[in-house]
Amino acid sequence: ETKSEFKYLFQPGILTAVVAGLCIAILGQFMGVNAVLYYGPTIFENAGLSGGDSLFYQVLIGVVNMGTTVLALLIIDKIGRKKLVYYGVSGMIVSLLLIAFYFSFGESLGLSSILMLIFFLLYVFCTAVSISAVVWVLLSEMYPTKVRGIAMSIAGFTLWVGTYLVSQLTPWLLGTITPAGTFLLFAVMCVPYMLIMWRYIPETAGKSLEEIEKYWLSRK
Repeated sequence: ETKSEFKYLFQPGILTAVVAGLCIAILGQFMGVNAVLYYGPTIFENAGLSGGDSLFYQVLIGVVNMGTTVLALLIIDKIGRKKLVYYGVSGMIVSLLLIAFYFSFGESLGLSSILMLIFFLLYVFCTAVSISAVVWVLLSEMYPTKVRGIAMSIAGFTLWVGTYLVSQLTPWLLGTITPAGTFLLFAVMCVPYMLIMWRYIPETAGKSLEEIEKYWLSRK
């Protein structure tokens, strides 16, 4: 196809695909990964680390993020998109709860900052191996040919709007509901993401574009 049909976006079933894509695109930004990548040093300084240690921790997070993304490229076809999301987001929830626990009770319990680093590295690993890699693959595969250009553009735009909102809201969240409350909120946002993925998004690994289109049209 050389031309997308805008009106086709509103066909029953196809509209479900478009809305589902928008939801996973924007919800993925409110699960905390960009907050950590953008404001990691500030978050670590709030935990009592020096500026130098905070920057060193952030470098480690960047290294894990890059290395795990390469790992995701190697296993995404073998494991499947949805399974990778289920495993990864489950790990994200656990690590986010552990991070929130550290910020709530770490000082009173005398927990080491190394433990906090481990929790953050686990979170980044789980994120990079799942939603950070999978979302772009899914968005490129899940839409029928007639609307793929328009639908993926809309989803991509929505994703970057979510990224902008998170970048603007994170400092306010950290100051208003504390780091513990912020990471607890990110953990809560993982739940609707998992539900949408389970209820609406098809497994696209090994499926032809025609099979995926039939899946959406059957959901009228």
